[in-house]
Amino acid sequence: MTIQISHKHHDQIAKDGFTIVRGLLTQEEVNKYRNASENVVEYAREGKWPEVRTRGKQFPPWPKNFSPDIWGISGLLSPDLGVLSTPFHECYSSDKLLDIAGDILQTDKNGLSMELFNMLINPLTDFDLDWHRDYIKPEVSEEEEAEQLLQDPYAGTQFNLPLTEDKCLIVIPGSHNRIRTQEEREKTSNDNRKEFINGQIIVDLNPGDVVFYNSNILHRASYSSKSTRLTLHGSYGHVDHGKTRAKGVLQHGVAEWLPRFETNVPNLQLMKGKLENLAKQFEGVDLGYSLDG
Repeated sequence: MTIQISHKHHDQIAKDGFTIVRGLLTQEEVNKYRNASENVVEYAREGKWPEVRTRGKQFPPWPKNFSPDIWGISGLLSPDLGVLSTPFHECYSSDKLLDIAGDILQTDKNGLSMELFNMLINPLTDFDLDWHRDYIKPEVSEEEEAEQLLQDPYAGTQFNLPLTEDKCLIVIPGSHNRIRTQEEREKTSNDNRKEFINGQIIVDLNPGDVVFYNSNILHRASYSSKSTRLTLHGSYGHVDHGKTRAKGVLQHGVAEWLPRFETNVPNLQLMKGKLENLAKQFEGVDLGYSLDG
């Protein structure tokens, strides 16, 4: 029997590059995951967790020298986090999130692969990310950009799930499926790379909302030290398109702890096996990093 898969969110992303679901989490779930996230933030700011995104550095690899002034925490599913990681097993593999991911990638959960689950937080001093696409470097020519935009746009999908009010993400709707305008090319390649671009919007999210977006949408983020940010940031891959996703996923070091990762959550057990197979394909291969900066 053919499984009918909704394509509402797939179509929304095809058009705009992102799709928002309001009130995905109940208030009880928001409270539960916020408490779990606050524990991890405290642990990381105390210097007890090395997988952090240090203010001033945008893309991996991040420096290993300790600073409490961080804007992100990686590896929420890592077994090295111990019991601090446990609540995130359930969150990342919830049917509510997987149903949206399956809609976007047009597969049921058997076709979804585990990828990344991280957290975006407020740094101790203000910090802005540059305009970027996650897998296409800004210095590419128009011809290269057009070619790369067509390469497997539904190999995976990523999301932001805030547990506090979040107005950090800035996007240019529709920019995921076209080359940059002259203004966009200039402002994503100059020394600043943070200037206002015509057509940009702020993605305004409440606790428990979720935004899924295409990684090729032109986007950046503005992090205020004055507003508490606790936003879960993750991705899922389509099992048939792992090679397209390999560099962007494995550059975060997930393969290092994956063999030790154990969970009793069935959905996560299912997805873990897909990522293990991908990691084995690239074992010993230096894939490098998607972006510089």
